[in-house]
Amino acid sequence: MDAKARSPRQSIHYKLVRRASGIDAVRLNQMMKRPNDGGGTTLVLADSDDLDSVLDSHRDIITASVRDAFRDPAAYFSELVSEATIPNLRKYLTNFVADGRWTLLLADTYMMDRATIAAFQWFHPVQYPCMLGTPTADCGDTRFASFYDLLSIAHWDSIGFAGGIFPCSSHISVDNYGTPSTNPTFPADTTTVFGNSSRGDIMVCNSSGDAGYLSHENGASYVVGSFSEMLEWIFGELIHNRTPEFDYSRC
Repeated sequence: MDAKARSPRQSIHYKLVRRASGIDAVRLNQMMKRPNDGGGTTLVLADSDDLDSVLDSHRDIITASVRDAFRDPAAYFSELVSEATIPNLRKYLTNFVADGRWTLLLADTYMMDRATIAAFQWFHPVQYPCMLGTPTADCGDTRFASFYDLLSIAHWDSIGFAGGIFPCSSHISVDNYGTPSTNPTFPADTTTVFGNSSRGDIMVCNSSGDAGYLSHENGASYVVGSFSEMLEWIFGELIHNRTPEFDYSRC
């Protein structure tokens, strides 16, 4: 089927996939299938697709919250707006719902063991695109409740690359991450890594709730604020079509 013969909805879906991935995608019934940079495969679904038609290899990635959101993503994310306590996260989601487009990504990766990702990838004319995952489990750490009560991940780079907020289940200490810390505010053994930049610098939060950025090159770091204040800055950058990067002038 050529581009002129596609329905408008199918045409939009195809263009978004091509723009996001930069590679050719293979149509599998209505949904799209493509390799990802994590050594696995990503299925890309539009609202015309059926979750019950997903390949067996990816069916285990579909959680109850994914099914709930897929019924009406705009309504689902609008509800998150009403629950969000971080102003720039509210604005970021509001803009996506009002003027954005979405696809659902179901991906597996094999960088070590098999890992899976289910996220709605949102695109917008002026703000930075992002994959936003629906909640999968209670985080259990009150330091991070302002994010994980609503979402499981936020990832603004390609699957297999750095750049985003990790699932709560992937939190580890700076020590275990393998990066030194030269700042006593962020002791390596008790400071949690909760995300990273597209360049590999890590987002950290100490046991007192101070959050900041730590360089993966030399272990230098600085405090941005509380976890919620750091997320306010992160989503502010994304709203302005910038990725949140480490500022070496602050160290």
